[in-house]
Amino acid sequence: MPKKILIADDELPVAEMLKQALDAEGYETYKATQSLRFYDAVREHHPDLILLDLMMPYLEGDDELTLLNMNPETRGIPVVIVTAKADARQDLARYRQLGVADIVIKPFQLDRLLQTIKGVIGPPDPIQTSLN
Repeated sequence: MPKKILIADDELPVAEMLKQALDAEGYETYKATQSLRFYDAVREHHPDLILLDLMMPYLEGDDELTLLNMNPETRGIPVVIVTAKADARQDLARYRQLGVADIVIKPFQLDRLLQTIKGVIGPPDPIQTSLN
């Protein structure tokens, strides 16, 4: 079964670029481009990893992390923050307590993000069937 990644980013070009790149790598990906749909997408798709933008309208990344941690079913899902917030890494220790594996600052190099993802959930399965 392919490893699933949920991309939570309100910047449509970023979300689409990540989706295409990760699909090409062999991951199964889903997008949540509206913060109010984020938690529903997590519960619907049961991702192995979440790529989470911190700065989204309505509910910010910190709010989303709080929601994840309130439910035992979603608490253990690893999160990689992908954000333009330049000083986010200063809060890595606090974010780790909320299930964050790492923080990648935008603009990022795709190779570095892929290394981070593989370090958290491993490489995609060799045989991948796209469902989306």
